Amino acid sequence: MAAPSVHHGYAQTSSVPAKDFPTEENSDALKDVEALCALVREHYVYFAPREDVWNTTCEAAQEAAVTEAAVTPAGHLELLEHMLDQLWDNHVSLNINSSTSPRLVPSGSDYWIDFKGGNAVVTAVRPGSGAADAGLQVGDQVVAMNGIPVLSAASDRIRHGRNAVSEARLNWALNAQAAGYRGQMRGVTVERDGTELNLILDEPMPDQPKEPVRYKRLKGNIGYIRIEDSLGDEATVAAFDAALGALNGASGWIIDLRNTPSGGNTGVAEPMLGRFIRGVKPYQKAGPRWEGEAVRHVASRGPWRVKGRVAVLAGRWTGSMGEGLAIGFDGLRRARVFGSPMAALAGGVKSFELPASGWSVRLPSYNLYHIKGMERHVWHPPHAVIADNGDGPDLALEAARDWLSH
Repeated sequence: MAAPSVHHGYAQTSSVPAKDFPTEENSDALKDVEALCALVREHYVYFAPREDVWNTTCEAAQEAAVTEAAVTPAGHLELLEHMLDQLWDNHVSLNINSSTSPRLVPSGSDYWIDFKGGNAVVTAVRPGSGAADAGLQVGDQVVAMNGIPVLSAASDRIRHGRNAVSEARLNWALNAQAAGYRGQMRGVTVERDGTELNLILDEPMPDQPKEPVRYKRLKGNIGYIRIEDSLGDEATVAAFDAALGALNGASGWIIDLRNTPSGGNTGVAEPMLGRFIRGVKPYQKAGPRWEGEAVRHVASRGPWRVKGRVAVLAGRWTGSMGEGLAIGFDGLRRARVFGSPMAALAGGVKSFELPASGWSVRLPSYNLYHIKGMERHVWHPPHAVIADNGDGPDLALEAARDWLSH
C-alpha cells in the first residue's frame, strides 16, 4: 500500500512510502472503525440523508473489525473502504490505498453512467482513456460489467439499505463499479443500435501532459488554454500567466477545465480568475460550517486584464476546484460556460486522522455555493453540450468556437 500525493484530498493516490501499518491486533481495526463512525456523524455535512444506512454500516463494521480478516493491514484498509462506500459520495476518501483498492471517481474513472428510463446509459467518455480506446460511446446502454448484469454489479457497492436506494446512490454505485478496482481488468457489455458489444477496457487514466497548462491560438484569433489537472500545483499560476502572455491580443478566449478531476486549492484558482476582472469581486459562497468569511472574493492582478468574450469548457472530469473555477467565471459574469454536468464533488473537504493506523479520512465538512446561492455540486453549465465525447468530435469546443466567432 502507498500513501498519497494529493491536494486537498481530491487526487488519485500515487506510490510513495507509507506510514507503518498497525500491529496485528483486532483492536486496531476496531479503534479506527469507532473513530470513523464518530467523525462522520460529527463532521460530515451531508450526513442527514445517510444516517440510517450509516448506523447499520457501523454496527456491521464493528463486528467485522474483531474478525481474523481485519487483523491484517489489507483487511483493515478494506473494511474502512467498504464503510466509506456506504456514504455514496465521491468527495469522501482515505489518504491511502492498496493495489486492489477502489479507483477514485472521477480522477481514476474514464466513463460516466446515468440511470435514465430504467437503463444505465453512458453520458460521458474521457478522451484518451481506456474506455475511449475501446470504442465506448456516449449513448451506449450498459448491460453488464465483467459479465454481471449492470444492476447486480451496482448492488455490490450498496451493502446496506438496499430496500430504499435513491437515484443519487444508484448513480454513484454504477460509476464506482464502472471505475472498478486498481489492478482489475474491466469488461463492459453495451447495447448500441440493437447490437450487444463486449468491450475490454485498459487503464482508465489517459496519459497526462508534463506541462500544467497547454495553449494555442485557434483559427479566428481565439486563445485556447487548457488546465491539465494541475490546480493544486503553484507552478500552474506562472504557466497560466505565460499562456496569456503568449496569446495576448486574442479576440476571444477558451479556458478548458475538462481535465481537472483531482481538485486543487484556491491559491492557484483565484489568481487565474483575477486576470479576467477589474477590482475586487465575490465569486463563491461557503456554508455556515466554514470557518472563514461566508463570501469569497477575488482581486484583479497582473500587468493587463483579459478583455473580450470568454468561453469555459466543463464536464464530468471537472472536479472540485475546477468546479469552483467554473461557477466563479459564471458568477462573475465573465464567461459563458459550455458543457455537461461536472463531477459534482460536493462541499469543502477537511482531513481527520484515525487513531490506530494514522491514516486520514477526508470528509466534506462545509457546503460550497454559486454566488447566486445554488449549491456548487448541483449547478450545471448553462450552455449544455456533450463535454466528454471519447474519440468522437469535440462538440463542446466546437460550440464555444462557434459562439466566439459570431
